[in-house]
Amino acid sequence: MQRLREMLGKELNVDTVNRALRDFVRGRRPNIVGAVHVTCSDETEREIVESFQHWFAEPLLPELKFWSRSVFRSANLGARYEWGAIRIADEHYDNPELREGQRVLAIKLNSHVAVDRVGTTPVFGKLDRYARQSPCCGAIHALLEGVRHPAMDELRAAFRYDGRDRLAMLLDPQIVPSELRSFAAAVVNARLQARSAIVDIQSYTPDLPTFFVVLPCVTLNRAQRDTEFVVGMYWADSREGLGKAHYVGLGDDPSAYRIQHRQMLMIEDDHLKQPREARDHRQEVVTEWRARHAEIPAVKDARIEEIARKVRNDSLTSARMAQETLKTLLWIAADAAPVPLSVLLFAKGLAGVHHLYRVHQLARGAAPPEQARDIIEEVADQTSKYTVEQSTRAARAILEHLEH
Repeated sequence: MQRLREMLGKELNVDTVNRALRDFVRGRRPNIVGAVHVTCSDETEREIVESFQHWFAEPLLPELKFWSRSVFRSANLGARYEWGAIRIADEHYDNPELREGQRVLAIKLNSHVAVDRVGTTPVFGKLDRYARQSPCCGAIHALLEGVRHPAMDELRAAFRYDGRDRLAMLLDPQIVPSELRSFAAAVVNARLQARSAIVDIQSYTPDLPTFFVVLPCVTLNRAQRDTEFVVGMYWADSREGLGKAHYVGLGDDPSAYRIQHRQMLMIEDDHLKQPREARDHRQEVVTEWRARHAEIPAVKDARIEEIARKVRNDSLTSARMAQETLKTLLWIAADAAPVPLSVLLFAKGLAGVHHLYRVHQLARGAAPPEQARDIIEEVADQTSKYTVEQSTRAARAILEHLEH
């Protein structure tokens, strides 16, 4: 880990970064190794994909076919982490014959930006290709330009997470010099997408002991050989328990970046070298809600009182009865207090982690209550899969919330 930590906040050769990640994983002596690589769809990212394949995948991954070792890949506009990707990869890289010991799942996320030179000064944002200049990353460029599109809206939600408008910071030349804006935006994006990945990891327990390492980076697309900037590193060991994870590297606040350029790019901020525990984002939403609401008014409803009686008396004896009772309770509560209910469902792990940005907006009062009902509806649709115990436990949590 020390070698990777020495790379944080620095621009390096792409092969150097991938070799260091390979050596780190190999040093843990895992029985199974899996890999997830998230990149932008942009064709300029071929170099980073090939380097990761050559230096990491081929030495470490199991054979998918004869003499063929493959990375679980996600390529989309803006290199967005897609919720659930790690969980699917977790199922793929699971060999029943090699369940002794520990598995390592490495997740590499590559945001990217074009860089050219005018003399010795780097110029970021556009690339000469196919006889014309074009933005690179085009998706992040569109985000900064205020374009509305589903992919840009997802990026925008991440950039405005926890109430801080990072887009406004990036667009303010007094905070981030305009000539560095594209680079700083790519760094922030890599950091935020890594956060989504670790929140996904924190929210479930794999079937076998797994060490996760998440490495957010920025590819610097150049006319010649690309380079790579290392933003930070998350890690989590499933044996430590649900929600436990650690981080070292740059923060997500572009106003705190101190960007330097000598022969290679470097960034420092006040947190770069300080390892720290990753936040529990499911519980933080409760803190956000409580900051605005000292207490939640109790909900009085005869139907709720009847459901509470059944739950207290353990009268929900069949899965179907328990499921229908829980669903009824959800809809009654949704009518009475949709926003606090959505916060509770997320905090308790009943609402999917993909609602992270939406629930935090609801907790801050920055989203309409209709979005809370969408979350509740999704949870209600999942109740048909619950056991009696799961339904009863969820009902008790909701009742405690409503009767507070």
